[in-house]
Amino acid sequence: MTEILCTVAGIADVSADAQRRIITGLALPYGVQGRTNRGAVTVEPGAIAIPSDLKRVKLYRDHRRPDGTGTPVGYVATASDTPAGLALSFKVGSGADGDLALTDASEGIRDGLSVELSGVRLSPDGTRVLAATLDAVALVAIPAFADARVHTVQAASGGPDHPTTQEDTMPEITEPAADFTASATTPPPEPTEAPAVQVPSVAPAPAAAPFGLHAARTEPRPMTWAQVRETLHAARQGDTTLHAALADITRSANPWVSPDGWVGELWSGVAYERVVVPLLNPGTLTHWKVTGWRWVVKPQVDDYAGDKTEVPTNTPTTETVGVEAKRLAGAHDLDRKFWDFNDQEFIASYFAAMAESYAYESDQRAAAFTMASATAAGSAPNLLKAVAKGRTYLKTNARARASYVLVNPTDMEALLDLTNDDVPAYLELLGIDPRNFVDSEFVPAGTVVVGARPAATFYELAGSPIRVEAVELAKGGRDGALFGYYATLLHNAKGIAKVTITPAP
Repeated sequence: MTEILCTVAGIADVSADAQRRIITGLALPYGVQGRTNRGAVTVEPGAIAIPSDLKRVKLYRDHRRPDGTGTPVGYVATASDTPAGLALSFKVGSGADGDLALTDASEGIRDGLSVELSGVRLSPDGTRVLAATLDAVALVAIPAFADARVHTVQAASGGPDHPTTQEDTMPEITEPAADFTASATTPPPEPTEAPAVQVPSVAPAPAAAPFGLHAARTEPRPMTWAQVRETLHAARQGDTTLHAALADITRSANPWVSPDGWVGELWSGVAYERVVVPLLNPGTLTHWKVTGWRWVVKPQVDDYAGDKTEVPTNTPTTETVGVEAKRLAGAHDLDRKFWDFNDQEFIASYFAAMAESYAYESDQRAAAFTMASATAAGSAPNLLKAVAKGRTYLKTNARARASYVLVNPTDMEALLDLTNDDVPAYLELLGIDPRNFVDSEFVPAGTVVVGARPAATFYELAGSPIRVEAVELAKGGRDGALFGYYATLLHNAKGIAKVTITPAP
């Protein structure tokens, strides 16, 4: 079960309208990093999917409980995906619960908006929300975002509308605090003031519990050794030190009296981020097998003489296409002392390394699938002409525009020798821009792949990679594992062309 809780603070004034009971506000900001106990997290613009029937997204007075029950007070009436974030307005129902919700929002009691998302897909490094589905929104008392605001509350009482105390422009936005926690045997604990709501994923739940994002601003956070040292050092700055001609006690003579400078995990390079998977058509696995069909012979028209003569016809045929999901997984038996002594730095680093490995391996398999699916379209003497030839192949055979160009990094270096005068004018007419090329170590040198995005789909189980933990009592350990499920489906081989670079002698 993948889950995420994001909260937006709000302070609202009442604007009265006897016919309308509406609360409006910014439900989720985009593109601004928020500091969390697992680093910075941002939400990508347009990443949040909303049901076409807006009434399915309910407004609750406080978050739903773990069993899914709660107090619904309204539903989403309008949604606007702005550059600043996802702005929503809610129609509040009549009755005591709705009246209380309007009063709480207008009087600043529950004036925060907190979204409940399912099917959350994160970037390989865990810092960006790439996709999620909006399930519900709650009015909360203590939000994770202090600067985002509920804009207006329109209650069913007489009198003119009153503007809010905030400016009409969007407020400055910060991201929520987040914590990655999961267990195969026990659910994560709930905070005491702004509880994290567990929302079921849109895909069938896997056998073990996945990790998610949980608001953690109200939970006490364990301090790392670096934080402890910084706190003690700051406390000492006001001390007065006595210097006197006494016997020396030196650090070199007594090395055990203080620890060496601890810097934590050393930098080992930037985490791998997938480059091939994003080029393919994305799909969500909802079953272990994906099945579809396609035309072998399409229906056609032909010249027709008229005058009640026989209408031209042909014999269309179809075929079924099915692929089974494949798995990526890794596990290790870790000493339980890392959990018993709350060594969060090591635990977080372990799962981050596993997630990076999943990103690398899945991208490698997506590249291998793309290379194997590509249709050989001949050869060309240099990189740009190879791209032009691949683009022409797609235009002629698949009647599609090229969406991406994949090349080897060494071949990409050839572009450094080109100037604007060296680039043939006809390449611009073909829609080829060298700035849009993507290089990947998984593409063999001397090979160029030109593809149309709809020609192939990379399916992935929502929430992959899935983090799993299990206690192993017999050995005093705790198993840590990561699981992922994916499937690759070729729609049309004519939509991916492979051209070989063969320099002229």
